[in-house]
Amino acid sequence: MSKQIRTAILALMLSAGGAGPAAVAAEAGAEIAALQAQIAALLQRVEELERTVAGTAVLHERITAVEATNERQTDQLAQGLAATTAMGWARNVRWKGDLRYRHEQFEVEGVTSDRVRQRIRARLGLEAKLSDTLAAGFQIATGEPGNPRSSNATLDDANLGKQILLDLAYVDWRPRPGLLVTAGKQKQPWFRAGTSMFFDSDVNPEGVAVQYGGRSGPFARAWGFWLDERAAAADTNLLGGQLGYAFGSGVTVAAGYWDYGAVADRQILGYSGAPAGNSTYDCGTQRCYRHDYDVAVLDAQWSGQLGGRPLTLFGGYLENLAVSHDGSGYDLGLVVGRAGDPGSWEAGLLWQQVEADAQFGALYESDFADGLTQGRGFVLHGVWVPAKNVNLRATYFVNERSYDRPAEADYRRLQFDLNLKF
Repeated sequence: MSKQIRTAILALMLSAGGAGPAAVAAEAGAEIAALQAQIAALLQRVEELERTVAGTAVLHERITAVEATNERQTDQLAQGLAATTAMGWARNVRWKGDLRYRHEQFEVEGVTSDRVRQRIRARLGLEAKLSDTLAAGFQIATGEPGNPRSSNATLDDANLGKQILLDLAYVDWRPRPGLLVTAGKQKQPWFRAGTSMFFDSDVNPEGVAVQYGGRSGPFARAWGFWLDERAAAADTNLLGGQLGYAFGSGVTVAAGYWDYGAVADRQILGYSGAPAGNSTYDCGTQRCYRHDYDVAVLDAQWSGQLGGRPLTLFGGYLENLAVSHDGSGYDLGLVVGRAGDPGSWEAGLLWQQVEADAQFGALYESDFADGLTQGRGFVLHGVWVPAKNVNLRATYFVNERSYDRPAEADYRRLQFDLNLKF
């Protein structure tokens, strides 16, 4: 109760107490005294109620403050949980990509005008860790439909937009240390020595592969890949395996077998550049492969130091066991230096000779000797790294195309590349 109310009641009590004359009856005085006692008790209860109300207000303020604090903490916890979840997702996902700008020119014997062109290659990929043993990834890249041996896009067609293709799409499973099972469109699983060009590095096979081993000691590879699925005939596929050993001295050796099934007497595959030098014959309105391809490959490589610089020496031999002639090839090469850190460089030299049916054309290097088997010659390259994630590369092909054949021709190809990765 306010101070004014208490003052008014007190005045009433005093007035009542002083208003009666001495002649007032005794019973009237007793009633007044009782009334005064009741009013005093009422005042005491009012004061207690005021104290209770005041305490309740303070308690309410405290409760309100606690509720506000709880709400803030709940929001902070929710934001922290969301941030932690997002960070965890980000830690389990790795983006990667690269861009190449290439200037290229050709000089081919018998062709009156040299060819000059510029091309780009752009690739963007993602790999996500799903668990301690499982990962998945994909990559998109420029390219031309029907050409598995290249992911380049030529600058032409009146500035027409360039096509983007699915370059990789795979699942990796690591059931135990040193063992990897990959399914999908993937990188080539086999070991390749040095800068050997028995296989085109742009070809990403499709199927299942198993790899076992580490950086040193024994290793093994096995694969089963699809090349052409047919609704009413045997499918063309690739089955194979490779065994090798990486010695502590820097020497690595490997032996592999590539069995291309259902190739002989089948129509040539519909990729750009087919049959890429392989032997064929007329089979009605189409051309068919003359031979099967059961290719054995031996690789050897040594990596060490010479004069304080990295040095790699390598060589390889391949033979198609399904033919009796024109079925072998070999390469020899070296690489001095290693293009890695800014300011570093490397230079390399390769000699390669591959007969017409030594390798199946669909996987053969598309730049060497115009992408044709029955080619031989040198490849020289140099790389310089001016800055992190940037390198400049020059490659010069001095080859003979269709050597020892009526269509034999000298083939020169010069490439200048600007490579960036992120």
